[in-house]
Amino acid sequence: MDAPQIKHNTGLVNLDCKLRAQSAFIDGDHRSAIYFQTLALGESKRQKYSDSLRRRSNLANIIQKVSECDVSKPCGEVRSAKSGYAELCKQCHELPEEWTVLQVSKEFTPLATCLMHEEQLKEPTRIWLTIYRCSDPMEGKRAEPILLVLDPPADDTSCKYPNFFEHISSIPSEVRIAITNNDSAASTTSSESQSDRLEGVEQLISSAVERIRDWLGPWSNLFVGKFRTPSMLQLEADIYNQVEKFCIKHRIEHIGQRLVSLVARRLDLLQDIHIYELCSSEQLNLDNARCVALYKFLVDLKKRKFIHVSDRIDSLPVLLVVDELLDSMPWEMIHPTSEVCRFSSFRVLLELYRVHKKRIQNGYLSINTNNCYAIINPDKNLEKMSARLQLFYKKWYPEFKLLVDKPPTEAEYSDMLNRSDVVIYNGHGSGLQFVNGESLMQCNINCVTFLFGCASVRLYSNGLFTEMTGTHQYYNAARCPAVIGALWVLTDLFTDIYSMVLVGNWIPTMNPKYATQDISTIDAVALKAGKLQFNKPSSRRFTIKNHSNLLKLMGDSPLASAVFPAVFLCLAQLLLLPVAALQKEMTISVAPGKVDCFFEEAKAGQTIDIEYQVIDGGHGDLDISFELAELTGRTIFADYKKSDNIHRFPVPYDGEYKFCFDNGFSRANSKTVFFELIIEREGEQEDAGWADIDLLEGLTPEEFYEMKVQDMEDAIKRVRNHLTKARQLQDVLRSHEARDRNVAEENYFKVNVWSFFQILVMIGVGMLQVFMVKSLFNNDSRAYKLLTKL
Repeated sequence: MDAPQIKHNTGLVNLDCKLRAQSAFIDGDHRSAIYFQTLALGESKRQKYSDSLRRRSNLANIIQKVSECDVSKPCGEVRSAKSGYAELCKQCHELPEEWTVLQVSKEFTPLATCLMHEEQLKEPTRIWLTIYRCSDPMEGKRAEPILLVLDPPADDTSCKYPNFFEHISSIPSEVRIAITNNDSAASTTSSESQSDRLEGVEQLISSAVERIRDWLGPWSNLFVGKFRTPSMLQLEADIYNQVEKFCIKHRIEHIGQRLVSLVARRLDLLQDIHIYELCSSEQLNLDNARCVALYKFLVDLKKRKFIHVSDRIDSLPVLLVVDELLDSMPWEMIHPTSEVCRFSSFRVLLELYRVHKKRIQNGYLSINTNNCYAIINPDKNLEKMSARLQLFYKKWYPEFKLLVDKPPTEAEYSDMLNRSDVVIYNGHGSGLQFVNGESLMQCNINCVTFLFGCASVRLYSNGLFTEMTGTHQYYNAARCPAVIGALWVLTDLFTDIYSMVLVGNWIPTMNPKYATQDISTIDAVALKAGKLQFNKPSSRRFTIKNHSNLLKLMGDSPLASAVFPAVFLCLAQLLLLPVAALQKEMTISVAPGKVDCFFEEAKAGQTIDIEYQVIDGGHGDLDISFELAELTGRTIFADYKKSDNIHRFPVPYDGEYKFCFDNGFSRANSKTVFFELIIEREGEQEDAGWADIDLLEGLTPEEFYEMKVQDMEDAIKRVRNHLTKARQLQDVLRSHEARDRNVAEENYFKVNVWSFFQILVMIGVGMLQVFMVKSLFNNDSRAYKLLTKL
């Protein structure tokens, strides 16, 4: 089957690919179906956002080039289905093994050629779920992508919107009505207050999530990423082994074994009815006897293996490729505590991975946060937002650069994106009103971008036979590693508080005054009055805590995934640098004439503390040369033949540093050196503060209990910090004791050897004297004759 031959109207390319995918699936060619369905998502956009076109400065040339291009050869990569599928498998294996990569898309429907986008969103259509990468029990050549075709959810007459797709597509408009206070909204719901409408929207979203889970049934477990804890990995391996034995015994095919294994990883998340749906599914195609046997096996496995497993999901990230017609669904809420991010197409995922590959370790992308920029109220009509956020940023992050109540020029905005580590936009919409898409595409963005505005990453249609477009797609083309935005309309107060909580828990405060405060306890009432105050821990509205894992923070925040679905055009989670403090204590032996070096990474703003001491050198030779230097060769500190020293170095920028102990001046004596290395930020180990006892007055028993638990937690942290410092001091004292003992033992050895030598000399002298005196009284001795001659 050849690739699409559509010309001129690029909007038809996606439909043509979906049609070819459906034809291949009907013919039983699942590989071709997977390939064409992968192409269908964003195939035409590859022309608009290619490297050659995005660097053009003339927008008219871009439009002409796209409209006249033969899309059968858009980038030289569209090929036959057979070779294309083989290349797709290679690309899947190219991605980090830590990732779980899935694609959800709507099947082709003939009505798509005559329906507007809003009508297509509501059209009941089968869903194609493609598994690219996962925690596969059969990794290797047989671990190819898996395609599941799911029937659309049945209508539910008990819901406000019986049609499932209409239910999902109605959420943005329902949210807008609920938070709008204008007359039209009031007239349509005259008997309801705004709080009632908000509660109705919350129920609408919750019911939508439940309908998604019920519809997916056992396949919802495919949205659980790879496990990270040793206990869960061991449990997973045990389950895989038992499933494999069962499948071999009952002659279940390899594809069936893979699907059963993936679902069985977290059987505790499924009801028995869902397990039965798995056993009787068309994908497994089992007869009645094997279906019953598999059901009994899985139910028994659930009872035996998942008794003590926590409901909370602690797994590596899940990367979702989402069809534009399904983009408004809250996929992140299927498992709220899991780490999930979105991409518009598999091609986007692959390109971003290749661009940022060097910064990805263990499946995670590391981002620095030294240079941060915030744009506040650029439209100059949100005075309360401007006041609240200025108060927050100036106090919590005094080093942030702010642009307040002023629209940025295209040059300023582009410069922020090109030079900053983090750019935060707080205002109307997405900020695209201040820079056109052409200019944005020409940037090379490495910063994390927060778009805290209404519907900032929502997709909009531009007419019939055209793809839906959104702001984040321009950032996507500019290689932005992460875009965080909102799918729906939000109130400015909620947006402000949520942005403070999310950013404040991700990036530690730069103000020592608030080092012990928890931004999650911010007082909304005081914030309205222009004061930055914090509630007692028991009155938290949010439960998230400071963590460098941005995806984890999104999952831990209530309704975060529903309202801000973390439309990450990025590579799994973002790790805030610097990481946790590094502490090392080592005792090494440096051979004579040798140099031993150690290498450690440090981040800007951290401090390197190193203390060393020669505790043994042989024959009292307790000295060594030391050097702290950059990898470029620049020396920071250097000591020559010292027995001990302490150095402290504030790190000016990110880099790797080497610590060398040089014993090259010694020809015979090896040196035993103890050293302690600490790399941390100032104040990382400060004692946890105790709450004022007066704050406990007037609390309910439950609040009093929570406060006491918090006090106990603070006390434990204080004890832990004190124990850490005591252990460090004891290690230093132990090194002093070891050195003194080595010196004493060396002196003891010298005294014994010298004393033994003196005893030998005394015995020799005494024997000589006895011999000489005795010879004087013996006339026949040679000594007597020799002495008489003298």
